[in-house]
Amino acid sequence: MPKVKSNRVAVYVFRRLPGGPQFLQLHRAVGSGDYAGTWQTVYGGIKSNETAIAAALRELKEETQLVSTRFFQVEYLESFYHRARDRVTVLPVFAAEIAANTKVILDEEHDNYRWVDLSDVNTHFVWRVQRQAIAIIQQDILGTSPAKDLLTIKLNAKKSTRPSH
Repeated sequence: MPKVKSNRVAVYVFRRLPGGPQFLQLHRAVGSGDYAGTWQTVYGGIKSNETAIAAALRELKEETQLVSTRFFQVEYLESFYHRARDRVTVLPVFAAEIAANTKVILDEEHDNYRWVDLSDVNTHFVWRVQRQAIAIIQQDILGTSPAKDLLTIKLNAKKSTRPSH
């Protein structure tokens, strides 16, 4: 029987440009484990005694050296069946806005990155759950959703990681 696991997070990094928002994709290096050689968003594990929010911020920093100017909870859970491990995986999703001119510095798990225009999301993001997450980010965070303020995670000097609801 497959197990259900929720010990990972997904972080969608975006920047706002005059032509519209762009989303960051990282190319997984050969030998970097599952899905090596594919374009992904920031994914990572949740350590014991770590909140999902803290894990998302840590993974963002470890994989890209980026620091978010605004950070959001996305009202969406990525879920998929991992055939090789016979496991259903469920990931809380976060969105990290960064300054338009911020430099990406990759870790050893990744060998390249690219910015994808919103108009190219359907052809550049392979997995349906990723395209759905971006559609929700577009509507609830980049759009005029009344939930936007409630989805904002306040980042302060103490790095508060308590959920807003």
